[in-house]
Formats: sequence, structure tokens, C-alpha cells
Amino acid sequence: MGKDLVVVESPAKARTIERILGGEYTVLSSMGHVRDLPEKRLGIDVKNGFNPTYQIGKARKNVMQDLISAVKKSSTTYLATDPDREGEAIAWHLFEVLKAENAKTEFKRVTFHEITRPAVLAAFDHPGEINMNVVDSQQARRVLDRLVGYKVSPLLWREISRKARSAGRVQSVALRLVCERESEIDKFVPQEYWNFTALFAKSATKEEFPTKLHHIDGKAYRVENAETAMALCDDAEKGEYAVNKISDTAKSKRPSPPFITSTLQQAASANLRFSARQTMVVAQQLYEGIDTGSGPTGLITYMRTDSVNVSDTARTQACEVIEATFGKDYVPEKPNVYKSNKGAQEAHEAIRPTDISLTPANAEKILEKNQGRLYRLIWNRFVASQMAAARFKHHTVDIKNKPGTCQSEFTFRVTTTETVFAGYQKVYDLSDVEAEKKSEKAVKLPKLDEGENCDLKDLEKTQKFTEPPPRFSEATLVRELESNGIGRPSTYAAILGTIVEREYVGKEKGRLIPSELGRTVCDYLVSNVPELFEVSFTAKMESELDTIEQGNLDWQEMLGSFYEKLSVWLTVMRSTLVPESDVVNGLMSAFPDSIEWAPPEKKGRRTYDDREFLLSLKEQVESGKQLTNKQWKALLILAVRYEDQIPGLKSLATKFDLESEFAEIREKIESRNNGSNEPDENDLRLCDCLESVKDWQTAVGRGKRVYDDKKFYTSVAGQARDGRKLSDAQVRALKKLIIKYSAEIGNFEALSKEFDLTAEVTSGEPDKNADEINLLLGLAAEISKWKEPSESAKGRKFDEKEFIASLATQFKQKNRLSSRQLYSLRKVINSHKDQISDFEERTSKFKV
Repeated sequence: MGKDLVVVESPAKARTIERILGGEYTVLSSMGHVRDLPEKRLGIDVKNGFNPTYQIGKARKNVMQDLISAVKKSSTTYLATDPDREGEAIAWHLFEVLKAENAKTEFKRVTFHEITRPAVLAAFDHPGEINMNVVDSQQARRVLDRLVGYKVSPLLWREISRKARSAGRVQSVALRLVCERESEIDKFVPQEYWNFTALFAKSATKEEFPTKLHHIDGKAYRVENAETAMALCDDAEKGEYAVNKISDTAKSKRPSPPFITSTLQQAASANLRFSARQTMVVAQQLYEGIDTGSGPTGLITYMRTDSVNVSDTARTQACEVIEATFGKDYVPEKPNVYKSNKGAQEAHEAIRPTDISLTPANAEKILEKNQGRLYRLIWNRFVASQMAAARFKHHTVDIKNKPGTCQSEFTFRVTTTETVFAGYQKVYDLSDVEAEKKSEKAVKLPKLDEGENCDLKDLEKTQKFTEPPPRFSEATLVRELESNGIGRPSTYAAILGTIVEREYVGKEKGRLIPSELGRTVCDYLVSNVPELFEVSFTAKMESELDTIEQGNLDWQEMLGSFYEKLSVWLTVMRSTLVPESDVVNGLMSAFPDSIEWAPPEKKGRRTYDDREFLLSLKEQVESGKQLTNKQWKALLILAVRYEDQIPGLKSLATKFDLESEFAEIREKIESRNNGSNEPDENDLRLCDCLESVKDWQTAVGRGKRVYDDKKFYTSVAGQARDGRKLSDAQVRALKKLIIKYSAEIGNFEALSKEFDLTAEVTSGEPDKNADEINLLLGLAAEISKWKEPSESAKGRKFDEKEFIASLATQFKQKNRLSSRQLYSLRKVINSHKDQISDFEERTSKFKV
């Protein structure tokens, strides 16, 4: 016999293991999964224990022939696939195929969580057997997904569109979460509120420091309008202030546990802008082996894990590196031990470097850019997880007005944080989720004593509005799935990739936005089979798959229980799509043979023939096939279209309760046919105004909508030339475009007078603050020296002069400013009042 055979999933992994094992073994790759359910049929014997039929994929036939030849030459075959459900299932499929070809070969299962010499050799010294509980759990997952896909997807195609490619068991729940979040955003109504910040100075030394209004009359406050905000400011500005209370609080913060799959994907998204799939691809490269100069070796442990366990060896090595690099104080007195979530595979380890002594700086010399960035993130997180806690001291100062100096009691507070001991933050102080870090400048406080007087130098009020919940990013959706018990480490990236690839969800600035198709699919599924796509039900199924893996539930019994529910849901779903057969037959029979059918009409590639359509429906029903909901609606439209030639249709509509549906169809037809086919002269004239525009602005995305001026103009111009009247909203939008592109329109002044463009575009009643706005814009003309343009921490540029000019243009066009714009206008003008003659007298009528 020849050498012993080792089979792994990928060529990269094969090269690394071959280097470790030396020339005693032949190491080959299966190139991933070798068998799966058939592509074009269900492949599951529902009546006989849900036994699946597996086939070797076309792309794997040559690979399997090579493996069969190799196994015939070996006395022992080691199946060294990954240590999770997917890997165990691949090992079992390989065993099933290869054992049938050579019954004499002995098969052994080896698993390791890192591809390093010690781990691999230890695994080969203690081989085991395939864990059939894990295989059964994976088979159950695959069968569940196939049953849902094959039973529900055809209904989507029939009732919605072939574009609705499929209904996935878990993917559809992820889509539901995205759609429901979008609905929350759509329904959200912003609520106004005001914040207050004050600049105080220590009376004795004039040292200044900022504060925020904390309490009014000893309670938390909420100010909801400008009038109340102005009154509070007026009251607070009268006060005399002193330090009321000073407190120091010591706090500590422990490091986060080392990465698991979900937290790695979240942190890589937040800090490296990696997608979930990109994170897993790069992590797999680091796991399967990188050539460090002396041959390939795995640099991190297995990357599909939900366990935060760490081996004693790795923990000891980490503490040695920490003490050598940062000092003994940075090593915790007791080792940091973390608890995994319920249901985690405790036999696995967290994601960590296989050799802590390989620092990110040295690793980056041998790694590609993205590999180096991800390795640094993993190394930093793991080392930090084994370090001592960070310690802080919070200094809090409360400033309060003296009794009798204001109508209300105002408490202003400032809190500063002093790092006493950096601890783990020496290594890792990053955002672990996709949440914006509020970058507040560190405040330097003067030395203050309780009772010491302070002068109020400036008081600012800021209008704010509550914000809707943010859209999911890939990272936050993974976190949401994980917190609901949906999906597992090996499935998160695939779930997200599927809903994007099927065009159910799009991405805009890193956020997930459901497409129209996605929302339609979600609405249809949730309306018709709500239980199947309930978050709680999907989580329960995941829990049952875990129970199968633990050997405490039979996978076929679990599938039987699920299929009973699915069959009931699908029966109810089909029965609610169209009326009973007597209604369908009654309506089709009402069409007399004497009808004068409209001639066939060709639209695009398709020809629409009303007579042939009705005949095809009759043939379908006669063959025992039920109409789809889409076909039923088309039949109703056909009946309304020919109602003048169908005797007794009115009484039939009453008998079968179809009057409201017929009325709705008539209304839509009348609305569509409303107006003549002759082009409207005014509409055409407006469209012609924009024919000379060449330099159209690039399309801009705002929220879930994309604004494309050229595309909009082309669309409405085509509509006008086809004789379809433009709506009032379309006319207004056209007039706005004419103003926007006035520089490219030669006779703009004449057109402006002809169509009264400014008056048409102005929306609503004149602003109630119009007199004040006119005054302030007039005063702005007297300002000769403006502040230099500035840039905020988020990179937003602000130019006072340009800002005032934009407000003037808007006010001229719309005759109004928002309350926030008016506030900002007041603030800018007030900051330059020394350049404006008689400022106080001229503005005394208003609250400038």
C-alpha cells in the first residue's frame, strides 16, 4: 500500500498541513462540499423519514475521481475537515463516497482548532470518529432549508414575480428585520427638544470652562419649543452662580472577551469597513496558513466559533508577552475568564493568534494589507482580553444659581474623566460595533472649591430633533440576529450575502436598505405565512438543531413535526389566494361566445391577446390546477374591460361579493384614461425650456431615494409628448429644475415672467418671521469681515458668508426658513453686531 491519505477542504489548508506532516502522508483537497441535494428537484423522501438524496456536483466529479484513486492506494484515510457542522458534514459525505469505493481502507477523523505543528500532530496522535449527531444536525438544517425553499418559493414566483428568486428560511427573517426597521423609520415623527450649554469663568481667576444644563428645579428637563427655550435663557442669564457640589468617583472597566465570529465581523465592519463576507475570507486565509519564511503556518485559530474559551497555554503565553511589553502591573492578579453564550460550542476556542509573540508589526511584513489589518485587530483584542482592567476617576462639578437670583433653580454640570491606569486600553480601545463615537473634547477644569463664585459668560440654546432608529449595517444586523438566536457562526456571512445578491436589500453608505422587491417579498411572506418567518420560531428551530447536535433529539422526528406545521400553513396560504372554484367558474362562464374581442396588442417582446388569455385560464381550471392570485386579478380586470358585453355581470358581482373589487378596477382604469391624448401645450412648453441643458448634475442618493434630474426630465418630457397630462407635483418639480438650471437657459427671464416661476415654486404661507428675516438679511450686507471657514470633527465645512447667501436664496424662492435656520441666522448676525451700526436699536423688536 502507498502513503496514508489526508483529505481537507482547501488547497491552502492542504499545503500547510503537508508541510507540517512531512512526506509520510499524501494530502489532498476536496475543494469544499462534494455532495448536495439535486439542483432541479426536491431530493427529499418526505414519506420515508425525510431521507435525502445526495449527488456529487458536476464541478467535483474530477476531484472525487482523484480522491477515489488515492484512497485505493492507502491503508488509512484521515478526514481533516474543519471542526464545525459544515466540516463534520463534509467529512461524512467523503466517507460515504470513498468507503463505497474501497471497503478495506480504514477511515479516521481528526480535528484541530489551529493549523500549527503542535495542534496538528496532537490531532493525528489521537484520531477519532465522525460525530453523527453533528452530521444529523447539519442534515436537518439542509433539509429544512430545502423544504422551505421548494415549497414557498414557487408561490412567490406565481404571485409576485420571477424576480423574487426564492424564500429562504433564515434569510427571509433577516430580510424581515431590515424591512421592519425601515417601516419604523418611515413612521417616525421627529420631536423637537432643546439643549443648553453654558460657559462659566471662575470669578477669582477668570479661568473659563464649559458646562451643560443638567437639572431645572432639581429635576431632569425637556424643553420642546423655542419660546420656552428663550424664556429659560432669559431667566438663567439673570442669575448669580457658585459651585454647589464637587464629587470624585473611581471606576474601572474590564476588557471585552476575545473575538467570536459575530463580534469579529462587527469590529471589522466598524473599524476596517470590511463586509461580513470579506472578514471571513481574510480570516480564513490567516487560519489556513501564511508562509512566514520557513513554510506556511496558521496564524489564527478557527474563525467560525461562538465560544470565548481560551486554552491555558495561550493564556500563559499572553501574560508573558504582556509583562515583557508593558510591565507586571498590566497582568491581572487572577486570569480573565469569560463565559460563552448559551448554546455555544464549548469545545471550541475563541479567535486568537496562534503565536502571541508574532506581533502585528512583524506580521505585517509578511502579510498582504488586509490580512495585516485584520491580524492586528485580532491580536490586539486577544492580548487586551488578558490584561488588567483600566481605572478611571470621574470629576463632577455642579454649578447652581444663588437663591432668589432666578425664577427657576438651574444646575449646570461638567464631568471630566481622568485615566488613572490605562490597563487593557494600552492595546485595544476601539468601537466594537457600528456606532458613532461621540468625539467630545477633553475639558480642562480650573481648581474649584464648593461655594466658590463663578460668572456666566455665555449661554447657548441648541434646537434638536429626536432621530429614528438607524438602519442596520451588516455588523449591527449580525448582532441583531445573534441576540435573537438566529443563525450560527458559519451562516452569518451567507445570510447577509444572499439578501444582497438577490437584490432584496441594497447598501447605501454602509447601511442596508430594503428594495421595493424586498419589501414586496417580505410583506407577502409575513402576510401569508407569518408563523414560518417569525423571529421567535426561527430561533426555536436553531435551538432544536443545537439539541440534535447534543444527541438529545432525533433529527427525523424534528423534521416530521416541522413539516406538519408547514403543510398546514401552505394549505391555508393557498386557500386565501383566490376564491372558491364556483366563483372562478361562474365568472369565466359569464363571458359569452359573442364577445367582440380587442385585437392582440404587442408590448415589448410580449403579445397580449384577451381571448387567448381567457381560454388558457379555462384550460388550466379544467385540468384541475388552481388559478394564482395574479391570474385571478387579471380575470377581474378582463371582466371590467368587457362588462358592456357580459350580460348579468352586475348580478354576478352581487352574488359573489365582487362589487368593491370591480369598483376599484374601474376607478384605476378611469384614472389612467383620464385626459385626452393630445399633448398639453403648457406641459410641452415647460419641457422645452430644459432641452438646452447639457451639464446635468450627477444623481444623488438621499435616504432610500435617488434623485436624478436628467432621468426625471426625460421621463416627464416623454409623458407630456405622449399626451398624458402632467400632475401638479410634476409641474412644480419641472419649474424648480428650470430655476436650478437657469444659467443654461437663454431666455430664462422671459420664461420666469411667463410662468411666474418664483411664485409657483414658493411653498405654503409666508413665514411668520418674515419681517425679522428680511431685517437680518439686510444687516448681513453691512458685515465686511467674516470669520474664516471652519471644519467640524466630522469633516463638515462651515463658511458664514456662503451660509447667509444660501439662506437669502432660499428665502427669496420659498419665502420661509426653518426654525433651525432662523436660529443659526440670528447667531451669526449677533456674533458680528459690532460691525452693524445701531444694532441694539434696530433689532430691539426681535429676539436676536
